[in-house]
Amino acid sequence: MDLSILATISVVGLILNFIDFIVPIMCNTICNPGSWTGQNEKMYEDICRSIVITYNKIISNIKSFYALRETSPPMYYLISISMLSVSTWMAASINNVFLLYIFSAIVLLWPGIQHRGILNTVLSFVNKAPKMASLKSD
Repeated sequence: MDLSILATISVVGLILNFIDFIVPIMCNTICNPGSWTGQNEKMYEDICRSIVITYNKIISNIKSFYALRETSPPMYYLISISMLSVSTWMAASINNVFLLYIFSAIVLLWPGIQHRGILNTVLSFVNKAPKMASLKSD
């Protein structure tokens, strides 16, 4: 679809409006409010707590990245320019549908990756890698 910006915003608004209309109807037919138990409530609270903890971690990482601008400007600019260059190269050379597929697969598999400790294993391998000599001259 080759839509203009206004048409894209309108289509997104229509989809959100439809979702807002259909979700309560579907929830009432799938999940009977009388079948809600204390165990379901505890699971719901645990999910909400983990969402809030993850959100707070992301916000603190973003704040520390922007604080890096004042404490170490060269490192801030090095990281930001590198990340922007990599994302520009990826957008130019890799098909957008494939990028969306990879992103959605990672998002959907992320709970399993965390539960199995795969990320910690990869990070431990990175930390055990031999370090290069520092570029600073004393």
